[in-house]
Amino acid sequence: MWDTDFTQSFTAQLFVDDMPVSSAHWVVLKLLVDPKNGEREGEEWLELHRKLLSDLIDNGMMSYGEGVLPYIFYFEYHDDVYTIRIKGDTGWFNKTASMEGESRSLSEFKGDDPTYFRIINSSGDVVKLDEIPDAISDVYLETGPQRRSVKTYSGYPTFPVLTDDPRRSGKPVLFKLKIIDRHPS
Repeated sequence: MWDTDFTQSFTAQLFVDDMPVSSAHWVVLKLLVDPKNGEREGEEWLELHRKLLSDLIDNGMMSYGEGVLPYIFYFEYHDDVYTIRIKGDTGWFNKTASMEGESRSLSEFKGDDPTYFRIINSSGDVVKLDEIPDAISDVYLETGPQRRSVKTYSGYPTFPVLTDDPRRSGKPVLFKLKIIDRHPS
């Protein structure tokens, strides 16, 4: 286990292109209930998303999209990296953001070996909380000792995937980091 540095830990929300990071399940559900989507894309599109929705119920994958509630994250600082915890329905940060598994997609991890993240500022420097002066900042995220960039691929008409898989094409994601509490108790 590690020693958390509470002076560098904080709570925040993440956004991509002003769309909140949340459960991929909720992003796809929102696509299904939007009547404009069925009109634009037809029955095949709706059937694809119904299948995706059933696949996403239990896998904990995250995405971003319009009209969904943003997750609240606890960026727990230790050993020069962050572990990102996710606030659950109980109000506790009992889930962990991870890139583990075959797909290396951002998801909720339930094991005991979470992914470690670094926050990268617009100059390309690794930063911690006291080096992020603004409540809202544009940042990139890198994972693990390999320092893989978190990137996105896919998108409309389906949901965007967040990954650090070097085998996947995609562009590094510029996240809008909205700090809620700099020193949560």
